[in-house]
Amino acid sequence: MTERYLKNTLELPSINDFDPKRLDHFIKLNTEKILFNYTVSHYSRDYDVFCGYAGIAFTYFHLHQIDPNLTIAGDKVGLLCTTYLSAALSAVKKTKEKHVGFLGSHVGPLALAVVVYHIIENNSDEALKYLNLILKTYHPLAVKEESNELLYGRVGYLYALKFIQKHCFDNANIMQRLTDDTVKEIFELIIVEGRKGGLDSDDDEVIYDEEKNVERPPLLWSWHGKEYLGAVHGVAGIVAILLQFKNLAEPYLDDLFQTMEWLVKLAFKNGNYPLSLQSTHDDLVQVCHGAPGMVPAFLKIYELYPTHATSSTLLSAAVKSSDLIWERGILKKGLTGLCHNALGNAYSFLLLYLVNKNEEHLQRALAFGIYASQWEEETKKRHVKVPDRPWSLWEGLAGGVMFWADVSTVLKDIQVNRGLTVARDKVLGFPCFTDL
Repeated sequence: MTERYLKNTLELPSINDFDPKRLDHFIKLNTEKILFNYTVSHYSRDYDVFCGYAGIAFTYFHLHQIDPNLTIAGDKVGLLCTTYLSAALSAVKKTKEKHVGFLGSHVGPLALAVVVYHIIENNSDEALKYLNLILKTYHPLAVKEESNELLYGRVGYLYALKFIQKHCFDNANIMQRLTDDTVKEIFELIIVEGRKGGLDSDDDEVIYDEEKNVERPPLLWSWHGKEYLGAVHGVAGIVAILLQFKNLAEPYLDDLFQTMEWLVKLAFKNGNYPLSLQSTHDDLVQVCHGAPGMVPAFLKIYELYPTHATSSTLLSAAVKSSDLIWERGILKKGLTGLCHNALGNAYSFLLLYLVNKNEEHLQRALAFGIYASQWEEETKKRHVKVPDRPWSLWEGLAGGVMFWADVSTVLKDIQVNRGLTVARDKVLGFPCFTDL
């Protein structure tokens, strides 16, 4: 078991004594490393948000939202955002459209283009052009798409549409094109597929744990022949996105919440979750599979529906999982990326703090953040591996930049603004998942 993670010997730092400027230093230093090592090339095919140019652009967009005057290596972060986005859009033109998820398809950079041209470039015509391209070319693909998960599938496409709506609500032309009916078509296709999976109870493997007598839920989806449970490919990710569309979700709340109740019952005693309905292994503690992806999903649902009877159960499950993440969350796969890396895991602590204001959660987030700032030394010592895409958002250093920026924002809010709503207006959730 221990081969996947390092033993956690970190001490909890003092929140009041820690200077957030240290995190700002991590941000600038490591952003410069990304600029130097992952230079813009319009000959590249690295278009996506998960591990390509669009993920770097997404990072700079987030920094711009926190502080539009922030300058890195002589350039404002808004300019860096548009520069990397331009490279991503060039790569889109060189590649063939396949899937529709925000993270793993053309839709991600195109949706980001709509928002960036509206907010940073103040160019409504260009923003509308990219929205029209999405609706003309990729919406029909979303209708036909077989996958419903976050990375490549329909719910990732829904995230893209919600991302545009959130940031372009004041653009009448965009909002007129992106109607509720457009979103509803894909939303209901996901529900239909989920009900098919939930009703298909002839499979011999419908029961995960006979002692718990956990039967099939109202909604269940499969991906590549497996019924995954986690944030990126499974139930938690799909339901968390669906519930962020409160008006559309209203007719299906019973099914959606009963499915989440079912999911909580599948937890191991330590607070972790199996990879799929067919799995009994308790070895993955990472955002894509396991507790670190469940926690942001549970917390988002709790915040959206605080009075629902199931929500308190989800919050309790998130708190329990956080202890497991503290114990086993420093992964040997990498330190700074959002997926299967330590700082992706650490978002659970940060988001828990924003919900329940328990200072220990913020201390844990900060402890992980400080340790991960030593990623170069730790990789040289071979304590952790170099990720496949070491500068990217979901596998590499850009994920760390996002995390350090969010922790810095929260600490400054506590120390300067006495914990007012400043941080909550900036740090909305897990990037590309619950930050809508």
